[in-house]
Amino acid sequence: MDAAGSHDRGRALARRGLYAEAEAAFRDALGVAPDLPTYLELATVLRRQRRAADAEGVLRAAVAAMPAAASAHAELGAVLFEQQRYDEAVTALNDAVRLRPEFARAWFTLGLAHERRADFPNAEVALREALRLKPKDEAIRMNLGTVLRRQRRATDAEALHREGVRAAPTAASFLALGRALFEQRRWDEAAERFLEVIARAPGDARAHLLLGLALERRGRRSEATAAYRAAVRHDPTLVAAYERLGVVFARRRRYAEAAAAFRAAVTRVPEDARLQHQLGVVLERQGLLDDAAVAFNDARRRRPRHVPTLIALAQIHQRRGEWRAEADTYAAASAAAPDRADLRAGQGLALGALGDYAGAAAALREACRLAPSEPEYLYELAVALGRDGRHAEAEAALRDVLRLLPDSVKARANLAVGLGRQGRHAEAEAAYRDAITWRPKHPALHRGLGVALYWQGRRAEAESSFRDAIRLDPSYARAHGDLGELLAEEGRLEEAVAAYRRARELRPRSARLHAALAAIYLRQQRFADAEASCRTALGIDPGAARAHFDLWDALEAQRKYEELEAAARAVIAVKADHADAHARLGRALFAQQRYDEAAAAYRRAVELGPEFEKFRDELELALKASRFSAG
Repeated sequence: MDAAGSHDRGRALARRGLYAEAEAAFRDALGVAPDLPTYLELATVLRRQRRAADAEGVLRAAVAAMPAAASAHAELGAVLFEQQRYDEAVTALNDAVRLRPEFARAWFTLGLAHERRADFPNAEVALREALRLKPKDEAIRMNLGTVLRRQRRATDAEALHREGVRAAPTAASFLALGRALFEQRRWDEAAERFLEVIARAPGDARAHLLLGLALERRGRRSEATAAYRAAVRHDPTLVAAYERLGVVFARRRRYAEAAAAFRAAVTRVPEDARLQHQLGVVLERQGLLDDAAVAFNDARRRRPRHVPTLIALAQIHQRRGEWRAEADTYAAASAAAPDRADLRAGQGLALGALGDYAGAAAALREACRLAPSEPEYLYELAVALGRDGRHAEAEAALRDVLRLLPDSVKARANLAVGLGRQGRHAEAEAAYRDAITWRPKHPALHRGLGVALYWQGRRAEAESSFRDAIRLDPSYARAHGDLGELLAEEGRLEEAVAAYRRARELRPRSARLHAALAAIYLRQQRFADAEASCRTALGIDPGAARAHFDLWDALEAQRKYEELEAAARAVIAVKADHADAHARLGRALFAQQRYDEAAAAYRRAVELGPEFEKFRDELELALKASRFSAG
């Protein structure tokens, strides 16, 4: 078959999509009589098979064989453009337009190549020349408009597209003009142009999306929502429209609908971490913490160093009480943004909630280093140091807080607490009195003053301060408890009982209050009441030592020896080396005339507490009773 026949056969096969067979035919033709059309059509067949490198080879051969053929240079430039080799594409396309200055398609591709290189001035020159040659070509005009906008010449882009609308009032020309107006924030005019597009092409999803954006900028959210809904109705794959729906619903606090919109977007582009994050935000605002955590974790897997996502996750951990996870997440955020003081502070607060006060203090010190003028970080550092028993350092930090924030009552109050913990009760008193001048109706300050006075032996003044605290806040359980303790120490037992009962009403789950009330009942010889209070305290806190001792006393006083035995054995089961428990067991057994067992229990008590003569005496008595009963 001659070259013309092979060429025609190749063209016919290409039209049928039989590209491999067409390639063979074109190569046969080139083998017989190389010509430009065959080179170009073979290159086209190869490009349709996504074999750009092979097409490049064919076109370079064409250029070598026919260096004056502008089409060969232009097609070579197009293939290099497809491979993103823009510098080489520019060289080839410049050769094409030099050889044929009226070659509009080559000018167009040359403009696109310059644009990809961010060489916008040369891109503009090439595209303007292409448009001069083909003034009705919408693709050229739109790309030229893009180049102008990227040079921040929105008014020039507007003029260009107005000319396009006059030349050809099509949906595409109105869309381009609308975009130019939108970029100048002329929202109403842009919306009108997008409506013109929709009138000509009702199914244009992009026009509905852009209309929604313009309406949203004007605050017309209901109309914007309708436009976005129309966009996804016409193109269910348009992710940007789902995202805008989610944003609008979130701003209107319609979080369930926002979540549905963001889920639709995420379903279509599950790798988009930004959308996953937005979904997490609206789920969290509905209180759906588990679902929100899943979304944020998905976002984190894709952007492990994205600080807003890490912060959102840390806050969810905080709301769940997952302090370790919160601290670790803030640590990861700090690693991503080491200059952010708030992240170090968040880590410190989480470690403090875990009871790791040394770690909390270290993190908060770093926050203070990064933001030395932020008093809140200094205050939290002082709290952590105080809880870590480093009261002198805490005091220094609080004094720094007061230099930065002289009217901080909480800093004054904590300074007073710290001074008290250092045994500097007179200074603590002065600090409390200073704080009270700022907040005279703050009940906790009056209670703290009472504690400072109590430790100085000024009981009457302490009582007055506790009563002031209660007057200011009748539901202040700690003040009632402190008053009860002071009254009990003064022997005013009925008043103490009343104070402790009120405290207990306010904090019924406080084992300490039940145990304190039991101790007073014992002093009043109200043994049944003492027993009941002790059992309640132990039900709340089985490890409450004072309640165990007082329960033993109450049971023994009531001669309830079997119950005393059970109570003593319960302690021994948990703490086998408890000398007093073995001694109480001995008494219970002795009272039941089980002398051998009593002697064994006393013997164990003596082993564990050899310094207690009373245990030896009771052991000797049990041994005598055992011998007497055996005699």
